Amino acid sequence: MLKKLVLGCAVVLAGFLVYVAMQPSQMNVSRELLVRATPEAIFPHINNTKKADEWMPWREVDPEVQMKYSGPEEGLGSTSSWSSSGQMGTGLAVIVESIPNESVKTSLSYTKPMVMTQLAELSLRPTPEGTIVRWAVNGNNNFMGRLFCVLLNMDTVVGKQFEQGLNKLKSIVETKTKKLNQT
Repeated sequence: MLKKLVLGCAVVLAGFLVYVAMQPSQMNVSRELLVRATPEAIFPHINNTKKADEWMPWREVDPEVQMKYSGPEEGLGSTSSWSSSGQMGTGLAVIVESIPNESVKTSLSYTKPMVMTQLAELSLRPTPEGTIVRWAVNGNNNFMGRLFCVLLNMDTVVGKQFEQGLNKLKSIVETKTKKLNQT
């Protein structure tokens, strides 16, 4: 009886691991939000790593995170790195493409809790009502990454953090724009 139970558990575990291995290796998460401001008013907040860290949700996720900045203050080569014994682990973000008032692409490299790379893009699309800000991240998942995606719905988890960050960006930019329009 014990042998059958162990064999049954082994078959279920093997089936689960095969299922994980067959999941897509590509991970994509994106969210967008209308900000009632021009791309010119928003762009400085996405093209400068220090300003971006003011609205990104990482400090709320992990209050222990320690940030460092290097390279140019904004644009191509602007770099932020982080280290934490908490949820954020250790990593590096480098702006690799910056198109004024249109988009910023950032290469993300994580070293702890697992090694992983991703490409994040913040893009701005003007509309008559303001600007649609889209935050997207794409990356390849190794087996452990796929396991996390099976156990946790990464689109929901990361997407919720993107929504929090975009709402904070919206608040910062719209408040600043309103104050400028009042003077």
